[in-house]
Amino acid sequence: MALWLVFYFNAACELHLQDYGIRPRELGGLTGIISAVFLHGDLSHLFSNTIPILVLGTLLFYYYCEVAFKVFFFSVLAGDLLVWLLARGGTTHIGASGIIYALAGFLFFSGILRKNKTLFGVSLLITFLYGTIVWGVLPVEFLKAIHYQVTQVNISWEGHLFGFLSGITLAYIYRNKGTQAPVYSWEVNNDQDIDESDPYWMVDPDETPETSKEDVLKNTSDNPYTVNYTFIPKEDKKE
Repeated sequence: MALWLVFYFNAACELHLQDYGIRPRELGGLTGIISAVFLHGDLSHLFSNTIPILVLGTLLFYYYCEVAFKVFFFSVLAGDLLVWLLARGGTTHIGASGIIYALAGFLFFSGILRKNKTLFGVSLLITFLYGTIVWGVLPVEFLKAIHYQVTQVNISWEGHLFGFLSGITLAYIYRNKGTQAPVYSWEVNNDQDIDESDPYWMVDPDETPETSKEDVLKNTSDNPYTVNYTFIPKEDKKE
């Protein structure tokens, strides 16, 4: 909503807000570290960024709600700061594509690092939906040299690259926050005792039923539907 409102008022009031993008190593371009993500060149540019932000942002806040706001904020701050420090001079960088690459990098590598099957599935989904964006982190001149079809020459590949790297870094920093892979008995340290009388000792704590241990182990002989089995030794069986 914020991206579309800024775009509307910029066009309707002719504010020329694109001038407030990131201008590498210029003091006046420092404001772009915060403002550039809200600025877009045209309607096509804005629309192409809106859908991925909705998809990736939804996945981020659903599966990583504990660190979602931090990841979103630091992705913008770190990626844009690196653009200001290291990108080519004499250019102005605008658009939210950097945050898209940051979220894609975070979701992909975080699912791998946590070794959780659900989050790994998210990683595979990111690969399926946005696997081709990896080409966007390479310079246009390099893409042309390898005869890759380039549809736009004025893209900020530096913004893509530094956004992607910031997402990977955040995935590592927050790897122990939020959902983790279940720990099974054979993965427990040998110094720790395992109570095998616990009927749920091999079960993920999140999957443990509401039933208490006492309810499971209590004598069920009073139950009218109890079935008792008698086992006859093989040698005592009749032909």
